[in-house]
Amino acid sequence: MSSKSKRPVMVAMVSLGCAKNLVDSEVMAGTLATAGFMLIGEAGDADVLVINTCAFIADARNEALAEVENGVAWKKARSGRRLAVAGCLPQREHGALHARFPEIDLFLGVDDVPRIADLLRATPSEPAPAAAMPLPRYLYDETTPRLLLTPAAFAYVKIAEGCDHHCRFCAIPSIRGHQRSRSMPSVVREVRNLLEQGVHEINLIAQDTTRYGADRADGATLAGLLRELDALPGQFWLRVLYTHPKHFTDDLLEVFAAARHLVPYIDMPLQHISDGILRAMGRGMGEDATRDLLARLRARLPKAVLRTTFLVGYPGETEADFAKLLAFVKETRFDRLGAFAYSPEAGTPASTITEGVVPAGVAQARRDALLEAQQAIALEKNQALVGQELEVLLERTGDRQGWLAGRAAGDAPEVDNTVHVHGVKSLLRDGFCRVRVTAAGPYDLDAAPKPGRLR
Repeated sequence: MSSKSKRPVMVAMVSLGCAKNLVDSEVMAGTLATAGFMLIGEAGDADVLVINTCAFIADARNEALAEVENGVAWKKARSGRRLAVAGCLPQREHGALHARFPEIDLFLGVDDVPRIADLLRATPSEPAPAAAMPLPRYLYDETTPRLLLTPAAFAYVKIAEGCDHHCRFCAIPSIRGHQRSRSMPSVVREVRNLLEQGVHEINLIAQDTTRYGADRADGATLAGLLRELDALPGQFWLRVLYTHPKHFTDDLLEVFAAARHLVPYIDMPLQHISDGILRAMGRGMGEDATRDLLARLRARLPKAVLRTTFLVGYPGETEADFAKLLAFVKETRFDRLGAFAYSPEAGTPASTITEGVVPAGVAQARRDALLEAQQAIALEKNQALVGQELEVLLERTGDRQGWLAGRAAGDAPEVDNTVHVHGVKSLLRDGFCRVRVTAAGPYDLDAAPKPGRLR
């Protein structure tokens, strides 16, 4: 961007994938804004389009590639436009992406996130030759420029990056690198700053939040961090996402039980319940340990909302294995559940397995059966809420005129129930509203506002 420019360079961004990727997009947006670039919402008027990609599984890569194709078409539609592709896809497949899309002007791996402004200024007319990107080491902190791209009511705070688990189906360690945790004071300062800016919900994220601090020598732990964050003043929700069952300690359980701001919401991907499949996946704990943990959670936190994720169709999964998983889901009655069909990821140990491969159609059918069973459970649980009162964090204007959309404490952003509130004319200054549930579907609630507060 030249000092002689009549106007700032206008940049549009597309952010794909998980909340962890969204934080990277927010850091890039904040860095660009601080450097004098102008962020705009529509690509039609932009000079630069930045696509921050996900490459976790095949579906995510296909979505990213389709978005890049759209970006190439956008670039060709007007002379002088530049296209930048960032995140997991170039980090993982830089060479292949370079060969397939020579129109891309700039590739940004994870370590390039804080350098985006300088790299855009220095973008040559021809992109540099593709080269394998080293494992990333970057991790932002509370001093990093950041522009929130979420609704004003909530924000994500990344407390660590990378993963050391090496589950045999997962490519994340080869994309995001080894785990690296921020210091507790850094996280506390960022959360305090966000609360002072008017954010009402803080969602702590990492590849494995429960292992936070294990790579540090200063004694940092998730339990210790949560105690400090829970002591901050004000009315707000604190939520922990992406916990690993192997590291969910009794100390952490006690923090959940005693906290004021920490919502009783346990997000814990279990992946399976069959011992043979869990062992093959490299998950580090089997059925007995899983059931024991769930029993302790339910006993100590009887009102907690449990969310989990399962992976079906892993090589070697038999009909008996899946039947056991399906029975487990019906028996346990998780409040929230996601399911994925296995896809082999290049570079992972599972991708080399040739025996017991489950056909893609069978894996998809198993996924559908699991979600169908969960839908019935979710509908029953939501219908039991009709007539009850909830505290809701209002986020945005609803899809229906005269309605606002929000979430209860048991619902994480973007993945869980939406509460549609009728009769509130505008978002409230302090964000929270007491409502009575009037109708329910499997994934949505209708509600009317009530006076007063639940707290």
